[in-house]
Amino acid sequence: MDIDGYWGIGKLYKVVAQLERKIVSIDLSNKAMRPISNEFGSMVTFYYNMLTRLLVKHGIPEKWVISAYITVEFEATFVYEHHYWRSELGHPCNLKCHIYDDKGRKHIAYAYNNCRPHEPSRESQSSRVGNL
Repeated sequence: MDIDGYWGIGKLYKVVAQLERKIVSIDLSNKAMRPISNEFGSMVTFYYNMLTRLLVKHGIPEKWVISAYITVEFEATFVYEHHYWRSELGHPCNLKCHIYDDKGRKHIAYAYNNCRPHEPSRESQSSRVGNL
Protein backbone atom coordinates (compact mmCIF):
# COMPACT_ATOMS: atom_id res chain seq x y z
CA MET A 1 0.00 0.00 0.00
CA ASP A 2 1.28 3.45 -0.89
CA ILE A 3 1.32 6.40 1.48
CA ASP A 4 1.56 9.74 -0.37
CA GLY A 5 2.82 7.83 -3.41
CA TYR A 6 5.61 6.00 -1.55
CA TRP A 7 5.87 2.41 -0.36
CA GLY A 8 4.03 2.34 2.98
CA ILE A 9 6.30 -0.19 4.66
CA GLY A 10 9.34 2.01 4.01
CA LYS A 11 7.51 4.92 5.60
CA LEU A 12 6.65 2.73 8.62
CA TYR A 13 10.32 1.79 8.90
CA LYS A 14 11.32 5.46 8.94
CA VAL A 15 8.97 6.04 11.91
CA VAL A 16 10.81 3.46 14.04
CA ALA A 17 14.33 3.75 12.55
CA GLN A 18 15.70 5.65 15.58
CA LEU A 19 13.98 3.45 18.18
CA GLU A 20 15.69 0.58 19.98
CA ARG A 21 12.84 -1.82 19.14
CA LYS A 22 12.01 -1.40 15.49
CA ILE A 23 8.49 -2.80 15.69
CA VAL A 24 5.19 -1.37 14.50
CA SER A 25 1.91 -2.83 15.74
CA ILE A 26 -1.35 -2.15 13.93
CA ASP A 27 -4.50 -3.01 15.87
CA LEU A 28 -7.09 -3.70 13.19
CA SER A 29 -9.93 -4.16 15.70
CA ASN A 30 -9.50 -0.62 17.06
CA LYS A 31 -7.94 0.97 13.94
CA ALA A 32 -4.91 2.08 15.97
CA MET A 33 -1.14 1.94 15.57
CA ARG A 34 1.89 1.89 17.88
CA PRO A 35 3.97 3.96 17.78
CA ILE A 36 1.23 6.49 17.23
CA SER A 37 1.39 8.39 13.94
CA ASN A 38 -1.39 10.29 12.18
CA GLU A 39 0.28 9.71 8.81
CA PHE A 40 -0.95 6.12 8.50
CA GLY A 41 -4.70 6.41 9.13
CA SER A 42 -5.58 5.52 5.53
CA MET A 43 -3.29 2.48 5.64
CA VAL A 44 -4.80 1.21 8.90
CA THR A 45 -8.30 1.65 7.44
CA PHE A 46 -7.22 -0.10 4.22
CA TYR A 47 -6.07 -3.19 6.15
CA TYR A 48 -9.15 -3.12 8.40
CA ASN A 49 -11.34 -3.11 5.28
CA MET A 50 -9.24 -5.90 3.75
CA LEU A 51 -9.78 -8.05 6.84
CA THR A 52 -13.52 -7.36 6.71
CA ARG A 53 -13.68 -8.32 3.01
CA LEU A 54 -11.72 -11.54 3.65
CA LEU A 55 -14.04 -12.51 6.49
CA VAL A 56 -17.07 -12.01 4.23
CA LYS A 57 -15.39 -13.89 1.36
CA HIS A 58 -14.76 -16.90 3.59
CA GLY A 59 -18.16 -16.78 5.29
CA ILE A 60 -16.71 -15.96 8.72
CA PRO A 61 -18.96 -13.80 10.92
CA GLU A 62 -17.15 -10.66 12.07
CA LYS A 63 -18.28 -11.30 15.66
CA TRP A 64 -16.07 -14.42 15.72
CA VAL A 65 -12.99 -12.19 15.58
CA ILE A 66 -12.19 -10.88 19.05
CA SER A 67 -9.02 -9.06 18.00
CA ALA A 68 -6.76 -8.75 14.99
CA TYR A 69 -3.45 -7.00 14.64
CA ILE A 70 -0.39 -6.84 12.42
CA THR A 71 3.16 -6.57 13.71
CA VAL A 72 6.03 -5.46 11.52
CA GLU A 73 9.55 -6.12 12.81
CA PHE A 74 12.28 -4.19 11.00
CA GLU A 75 15.96 -5.17 11.07
CA ALA A 76 14.92 -8.74 11.90
CA THR A 77 17.35 -11.62 12.02
CA PHE A 78 18.27 -12.77 8.49
CA VAL A 79 16.72 -16.12 7.59
CA TYR A 80 17.98 -17.58 4.30
CA GLU A 81 14.62 -19.12 3.36
CA HIS A 82 12.75 -15.84 3.77
CA HIS A 83 15.00 -12.84 3.08
CA TYR A 84 17.16 -11.61 0.22
CA TRP A 85 20.88 -11.36 0.86
CA ARG A 86 21.45 -8.07 -0.99
CA SER A 87 22.14 -4.88 0.90
CA GLU A 88 20.53 -2.60 -1.72
CA LEU A 89 17.20 -4.28 -0.89
CA GLY A 90 17.49 -3.21 2.73
CA HIS A 91 17.30 -5.12 5.98
CA PRO A 92 15.20 -8.22 6.71
CA CYS A 93 11.65 -7.45 7.75
CA ASN A 94 9.09 -9.83 9.27
CA LEU A 95 5.34 -9.31 9.23
CA LYS A 96 2.74 -11.24 11.24
CA CYS A 97 -1.02 -11.00 11.25
CA HIS A 98 -2.50 -12.26 14.53
CA ILE A 99 -6.20 -13.07 14.79
CA TYR A 100 -7.85 -14.20 18.02
CA ASP A 101 -11.24 -15.84 17.69
CA ASP A 102 -14.15 -16.14 20.10
CA LYS A 103 -13.05 -19.67 21.06
CA GLY A 104 -9.71 -18.38 22.38
CA ARG A 105 -7.69 -19.66 19.41
CA LYS A 106 -4.87 -17.69 17.86
CA HIS A 107 -4.34 -17.72 14.09
CA ILE A 108 -1.12 -16.29 12.62
CA ALA A 109 -0.10 -15.55 9.03
CA TYR A 110 3.52 -14.65 8.24
CA ALA A 111 5.16 -12.62 5.46
CA TYR A 112 8.82 -11.79 4.95
CA ASN A 113 10.54 -9.05 3.02
CA ASN A 114 13.54 -6.75 2.89
CA CYS A 115 13.08 -3.06 3.48
CA ARG A 116 14.87 0.28 3.79
CA PRO A 117 13.55 3.33 5.63
CA HIS A 118 11.70 5.76 3.38
CA GLU A 119 14.12 8.14 1.67
CA PRO A 120 12.51 10.33 -1.03
CA SER A 121 15.84 11.14 -2.69
CA ARG A 122 16.34 7.43 -3.52
CA GLU A 123 12.74 6.65 -4.48
CA SER A 124 10.33 7.51 -7.26
CA GLN A 125 6.93 8.72 -6.16
CA SER A 126 4.07 6.66 -7.58
CA SER A 127 1.71 8.24 -10.07
CA ARG A 128 -1.10 6.81 -7.88
CA VAL A 129 -0.53 9.50 -5.21
CA GLY A 130 -3.93 10.84 -4.18
CA ASN A 131 -5.78 8.07 -6.03
CA LEU A 132 -5.92 5.40 -3.31
